[in-house]
Amino acid sequence: MLRWARVGLPRRGRLLRGVGIVAVVAIGLATLVLAAMSPLSSASANAASVTSATTATAGPSAGAAHVAGPSAIAAAPTASTPVAAPQLPAATGLPAAGSPTASGLVTAPGAATSGAPPAAASAPPAQPVDTVHRLPSGRTYQLHADVRLSPTFRGTARPLVILLHGLLNSPENMREMSGADPFADTYGFAVAYGVGVHEAWNAGGCCGQATTDDVGYLRQLVDDAASHTPVDRSRVYVWGFSNGAMLAARVACEAPDLVAAVGVVGGQAMVPCPTIPVRLLHIHGTADMTVPWRGGWSDYLKMNLPDGETEATRFAPGSEIRHLTWDGGHTWPWWATGALWDFSAPISLDSALPDTTTPPTTTTSSSATSSSATSPGNTAIPGTSASLSASTTPTGPTTTTATTSAATTSGATEVLVAPDEGP
Repeated sequence: MLRWARVGLPRRGRLLRGVGIVAVVAIGLATLVLAAMSPLSSASANAASVTSATTATAGPSAGAAHVAGPSAIAAAPTASTPVAAPQLPAATGLPAAGSPTASGLVTAPGAATSGAPPAAASAPPAQPVDTVHRLPSGRTYQLHADVRLSPTFRGTARPLVILLHGLLNSPENMREMSGADPFADTYGFAVAYGVGVHEAWNAGGCCGQATTDDVGYLRQLVDDAASHTPVDRSRVYVWGFSNGAMLAARVACEAPDLVAAVGVVGGQAMVPCPTIPVRLLHIHGTADMTVPWRGGWSDYLKMNLPDGETEATRFAPGSEIRHLTWDGGHTWPWWATGALWDFSAPISLDSALPDTTTPPTTTTSSSATSSSATSPGNTAIPGTSASLSASTTPTGPTTTTATTSAATTSGATEVLVAPDEGP
């Protein structure tokens, strides 16, 4: 039977059988070959796609990875392979005044810009104009100065004005009511805003039960400000409002080597100064009920206050005391900053105080000229001329100049400015 199966077929049958066997074997071999080659083909395709993507992104550096083979591509990126980073927004304009200058937004010429962050500028970023500084004592203050110390600075040191806020006020309140920042930029001086402990100053008997050494605090403030901006140490002035004004008067007496002149707005000198000559401009509203101009009981402070009109008698012979009164209340008048600068600017620690040996005289004039009428920073006062002359406007002050001897007001030179009573 088997022999018949092998040889019993006709010749045509045997030929077809041989072709079938060969075909089956060929198909089997082809299937095995394709199965063996398929993983290598997909790996090669993946490697080729990764290599081409790297070449498109990194340029020539990808060529080295391609030569090294698939293992180099699978490894972690090397220093020559850039890592994708988020793109920084483009600058739309200059930084706002008083804000830190944006840095790192400008790419150096010739540097790559795709996929990598821009190069940082070589110079340090500019500091904001207004900054908060901390003193060795731990207390702080705010400094406004458009010129800062730098290795290339060759300018001239400038005056420093220290502004002291009122009771339960803040440096921000002082900055807003005085308008001192733009005024200082115009007339070329720096401004430091003091920060009272619990929003109060130890002015000697007032206010807020303050017991801090605020005179020592102001000494530290001046030293620190001079390390940040050029300061003319002979032209340091302290101006204050209300409780801050009281401290300004105290500083004039207790730190005569530190300040050349002081300005008092809406406050009284609480500490007598019988031995140290001072220079002081006192601005006060005659309708002030918080700190009354003529002294007496204050419902707000719950205490008695001294009389402003007799203030000169509490200072040493040779002091220069000037009073500028108006018919306002307990506030900082808009013209006060200009008047204080007009008074302070000509004065330095080297300036001679008035000669107290001059024979006593008394002069009353309706057009007497004060320092605020002649200095460059003069600010006109409502109802007055440039020389602070007499006026019939109810809101405007008239000027009365009185030079007295030690027999009457302890030798202090006093300029009294009283509200106009009308014709």
